[in-house]
Amino acid sequence: MTLNGRNKINSVISVLYLCVIMWATTSGAQVRAEKHVKPQAPVLSKAKVDRQIHNIMDSLHIPGVAVGVIKNGKVVLKQSYGVKNIHSNEPVSAQSLFKIASNTKAFTAAALAILVDEGKLSWDDPVVKHLPDFQMHDPWISTHFTITDLLTHRSGLGLGAGDLMLWPEPSSFSRAEVVHNLRYLKPTGQFRADYAYDNLLYIVAGEVVAAASGQSWEQFIEKRIFVPLGMQHCFAGHIPQAQQALAATPHGMVNNKLATIVRDIDTSKPNVSGAAGGIQCSLEDMLIWAQVQLDQGMTADGKQLFSSAQHQQMWSAKTIMPVSNTDKRHNQSHFSAYGLGWRLNDVDGKLRVHHSGSLAGMYSYVSFFPELDLGIVVLTNQQSSAARSAIMYTLMKPYLGDYETDWLKVYAPKLSPSSNKASGNYMGNNEAVPKTQQPVALTNGSLNVALGVYRDDWLGDFYLEQKDGRIQLRSKRVVKLVGGLYRDEEKDRFLVRWDDRSLDADVYAKLYRDQNNGITFMKLIPVHANIDFSYDFQDLTLHKIID
Repeated sequence: MTLNGRNKINSVISVLYLCVIMWATTSGAQVRAEKHVKPQAPVLSKAKVDRQIHNIMDSLHIPGVAVGVIKNGKVVLKQSYGVKNIHSNEPVSAQSLFKIASNTKAFTAAALAILVDEGKLSWDDPVVKHLPDFQMHDPWISTHFTITDLLTHRSGLGLGAGDLMLWPEPSSFSRAEVVHNLRYLKPTGQFRADYAYDNLLYIVAGEVVAAASGQSWEQFIEKRIFVPLGMQHCFAGHIPQAQQALAATPHGMVNNKLATIVRDIDTSKPNVSGAAGGIQCSLEDMLIWAQVQLDQGMTADGKQLFSSAQHQQMWSAKTIMPVSNTDKRHNQSHFSAYGLGWRLNDVDGKLRVHHSGSLAGMYSYVSFFPELDLGIVVLTNQQSSAARSAIMYTLMKPYLGDYETDWLKVYAPKLSPSSNKASGNYMGNNEAVPKTQQPVALTNGSLNVALGVYRDDWLGDFYLEQKDGRIQLRSKRVVKLVGGLYRDEEKDRFLVRWDDRSLDADVYAKLYRDQNNGITFMKLIPVHANIDFSYDFQDLTLHKIID
């Protein structure tokens, strides 16, 4: 099928979904009006919710949680649990600041929507109209890539392509470098036909906001969204000194123990990943944001932050996604799609608009049911997807008629201390090194030949070197990527265990030789298949440039 043929099919499908969503959104507004006239008894029992969330937290080692529910225009639940930091034991509150990670993407989409309303850009504008340096691997795609394409995960790039320029933090890459380096990332799918989640193109979207508005992405988000909405505990840039005491600390399971995750980030520089996942926000302010979404861009004082037409654009399907087995089994879902900064699917016969957020040590989740005039926010300071989902479903499903299911058992069925699922995350890389894998000796002749500098087009230089009494692999640009080499049974392959065990992303370094037996390049192969997709080591080709 030709590209134009695929685009026409996707356009027809998107129009059909848009019709469904417009009906559902309108229906939601009618439901809201009716509910305001005839309030119903609350669905959630606070005592039961407290008991269930405490059980999830205890079972999955979650230090702190903040949750909120908006129903029929009113906050019916705003509750915090646990502590911001396991060492200080300061309690979480509705004003505590959490990294919301990819829930930032909806704010970036809203910023562009505001600029569309103002006539400063169009969703169909080519990106090069605003960022002349923008270039993908394919020249035709480069010139035809639109603002909408930036937000819809249909670029043709692989899952998480280039994310190693962003994470693990701190990143030494600038946003300009991220935009420039896109040209080196080779596609793995079809443009506008295949779904693959990405972050880099949201960085580009943030730079479009800056180019079209004359303000940085951070300034625009804070002045044009946070200020008019009265979101006083929400920050696109770094947290001011006066507010830093409100910040929750990221946590994770390291060597099977709950630990804080610290990243030495330079606060004098913009967060390179800002537009894709950089916002930090409180529950209180996320509930304000949730109400604006349910009210189709209208603020509490009756003004439009963005028009209802742009709201429908953001909540309409642009890219078809596969329906997961979980959604089929537990939600009776029939479709799944991505809009502009939001995912969409049907749950028990109702439209759900939602997104999750995942950063080292902090996971978040936001869900809306426009037909029910319902919004739910979940913020946690531990990187457990099982806990995040269990909490969301505990709050969400009663509104859909399910009061009985134990969602902890659904999302974390194995809870024994020895189980890899005990934290809600895969713990394989944190395990002790097997006795069969010992550090490579400094006298290893075959590896000594391989020592030197290796270069990848988009991630830069790596050093295979002798240092501090060991042989190690070290990235020049990503400071957290440094680790010792261990022996492996396969020839010219070595296990690399990163020194920072919270990364949970160990790799094999595989060396490749030429016909003269010289080392020409190196590939990094993730040790485990379920490594976080943002560790896109498989996309690197490290060519040896210096012995």
